[in-house]
Amino acid sequence: MGLFSRKNNDYETASKELNASKATYASERLIMEQIKDDDERACELVDKLKEGSPLIINFEKLPLMAINKLLAFFTGACYAVDGNTIKINEFTYLFARKVDFLDGTLNNFIEKL
Repeated sequence: MGLFSRKNNDYETASKELNASKATYASERLIMEQIKDDDERACELVDKLKEGSPLIINFEKLPLMAINKLLAFFTGACYAVDGNTIKINEFTYLFARKVDFLDGTLNNFIEKL
């Protein structure tokens, strides 16, 4: 490796994976969950987000304080992995890394909702 060698970024890596036969689409890795006020489960879901699984989380059955806490937690985690948060409706949000949007399947999934 030379002094001025170029490193691949996440977008290039994801693009190469999309062309590989073993690649899975982001919509196939999607995790949908009605979340409870459970910090341990929230951490498990963030780990899944870091591994490349987009999350659709519904906060509807939570009290307002728990919604605010968990929404801030998931939004912060999404920011940390260079991701996007998309509001689907009043209580449901999509959290995904930017590279997960490259194949277009997440956008198609959201449009069909």
